Amino acid sequence: MDSSSSSSSSSSSSSVNIDDMDDLLDINLIIHMKSLISLLKQTLCSECNHLWDGSPSIKTRNGLYMHVEFKCSNCGCITHLYSSPQVQDGRHQEINARLELGATLCGLGYNGIIKLLGALNLPPPTQQRKYSETQEFILNYVEKCQEQSMIAAVEETIAETGGARELTLSGDGAWLTRGHTSVHGVSAMYSTTKHPKILDTTWSSKKCLTATQIHDELITPMNKVLFHIV
Repeated sequence: MDSSSSSSSSSSSSSVNIDDMDDLLDINLIIHMKSLISLLKQTLCSECNHLWDGSPSIKTRNGLYMHVEFKCSNCGCITHLYSSPQVQDGRHQEINARLELGATLCGLGYNGIIKLLGALNLPPPTQQRKYSETQEFILNYVEKCQEQSMIAAVEETIAETGGARELTLSGDGAWLTRGHTSVHGVSAMYSTTKHPKILDTTWSSKKCLTATQIHDELITPMNKVLFHIV
């Protein structure tokens, strides 16, 4: 491969589409505070027009969220930096909500997050009470998205079967202990079309004799049952 083709390939691979610029900028970065101060010292203060020289002060910290003030020592001009936007409810910072969502997806508990952030030299998470509040906030959104997704899945399944509203579904479940004797478990109903979709889910944290009886009556050797969608 000659040098011209190599440089051309390199420049094309590193170029960024203008249409993707907004997505590229809408990300979170981990930046060392000293690197940020070093960058500021290469810029001009917007007030006195001199090279910035000063010191930062942390005004607010809530988990990974920080409000930092940078004060110019020449003129006293203060620049504010907010490390994360707030979510729609105005009570939670996006970065903390993302941290808890990611931890849940990875199976990390509160103590696991503390260890992870400590290894990365990042501030600790929010206090346990606020952490639990954010968990409830995330759960509400997840349940709304789950419901909307399953409603859409039913309509997509009906469309895939040519408009038929009598659908054959397949059920599956998982229990906390082996042998289906646990009173803690989850279950789901799937469509049996070419592209299966989850149509309903449920979880149980206690034994229900009525549900057990209905389950025994409905179950078939093929673990399938016919439902009519109204």
